[in-house]
Amino acid sequence: MKRLFVTLGTVACGLTIAAVCMAQKDVPAGATKTRAAPAQPAKAKPVAAAPEVSADEKAIHQLIDEVEKAYNAADAKGVADLFTEDAELVDEDGNVTHGRAAIEELFAAAFEAKPGAKMTIEVDSIRSIGPGLLVEDGTTVVTVTPGELPERSRYTVVHVKQDGKWRMASARDISPIAPSNVERLQQLEWLIGEWVDESPEAVVHSNYRWSEDGNFIINEFSAKFAGRPLMAGTQRFGWDPLANQIRSWVFDSTGGYGEGLWTRDGERWVIKLRNVTIDGQVGSATNILTRIDQDRWGWESYDRMVGGQLTSEIERVIVVRKPPKPETAAAVGR
Repeated sequence: MKRLFVTLGTVACGLTIAAVCMAQKDVPAGATKTRAAPAQPAKAKPVAAAPEVSADEKAIHQLIDEVEKAYNAADAKGVADLFTEDAELVDEDGNVTHGRAAIEELFAAAFEAKPGAKMTIEVDSIRSIGPGLLVEDGTTVVTVTPGELPERSRYTVVHVKQDGKWRMASARDISPIAPSNVERLQQLEWLIGEWVDESPEAVVHSNYRWSEDGNFIINEFSAKFAGRPLMAGTQRFGWDPLANQIRSWVFDSTGGYGEGLWTRDGERWVIKLRNVTIDGQVGSATNILTRIDQDRWGWESYDRMVGGQLTSEIERVIVVRKPPKPETAAAVGR
């Protein structure tokens, strides 16, 4: 029975179900045809010719590729060499770095502080503002840790042509771009699908899916004990802009409800929970959810209180992804 509480603790905060089971030991159980006029062939619409890309614009795109390549290789000198000797770099707080040598030092420090960071550049426009001068506007997307939220920022770069070669004379970060709700929840996208936790006496099923608007992840869960239904419910994940965290809400079939605040720590999520049972008991707990791989995650629970009484901690158990049905697996094999 304890194992059942463990899994439900993940999908239903683990407090309502525990209180229910403490209070309930048992679970109850003829017109003339006319020839149609021949269809006239549709006139093809003229296709607009793609705007011709100038040699200078092609050179700027090549320069952008070189910036990405050097950045993603943590090559500070390689990045700095793409600037003019007296270039300036301005961050979003207005801090100015002058000269190629200082820019190299700046990137070297950044690569040391955030090892493994990767960047992609999304170009919005490249336009000429005079002979030998081009302005580039776009967005940088920096990912420090795979699977975590990327850092997006708008930028403007002024390019100058010196001795037949384009270099960056000025680069300015304009403003960061706040992630959308979907982007924030993509940290939990690996949960999408069906999961099961079985023991000799109990089985818990959970099914995670995206809401139609993409602003939430919804989990429908159910539990059986000794082959008889024990509890079902719905859990919803969303971004809470007031708490600046992912928040989950849960409503179970007994009439209980609860919520949790989620904080990421690498592959671990620390979840602060609070529940209310149908009979008015208040519960709380700290749960740890750890992703192991694509098909497994671990769950453990500490500081568990129900109705003002401390209950026992729960050591980690493993929840596994539900395997596909045999016919589905056979179809995939074909």
